[in-house]
Amino acid sequence: MNVQYRIFYDNECPICIREMALVREQNRSGSLETVPVQGNEALLAAYGIDRTAAMTLLHVVDHSGRVIAGMPALRIMYRECDGRPLTRIWNWPLLRSLSDWGYLLFARYRYHLPRWLLPRPQCEDGQCRVPPSRRRSS
Repeated sequence: MNVQYRIFYDNECPICIREMALVREQNRSGSLETVPVQGNEALLAAYGIDRTAAMTLLHVVDHSGRVIAGMPALRIMYRECDGRPLTRIWNWPLLRSLSDWGYLLFARYRYHLPRWLLPRPQCEDGQCRVPPSRRRSS
């Protein structure tokens, strides 16, 4: 694996858990490593990231140790997963600042949002939704 970015996420947030499952599934290059905040406080501290900040916003640490938080971190994550059609518009000049503000609002109220807002990973909770004819052999 060629890990370029380490993503710290809230492993108690149902939406965050589902999104990281999708990230692991869609990051074919292996450039992303997903790391739960919970249980990795020493690693967070080594990067100078406060646990409260990490529980509030998504944090990404790049291969050089640079810390990126919030919507810029999300942009890196989706870029490394070849993006989703909707996520590409986040970089349009007129929508960039609006999406930055929207992410702060989303992060604040994420525990109140239903899981069905996000697409489901192909394999979740031990249940695989990929037809046998389309599965890759290991």
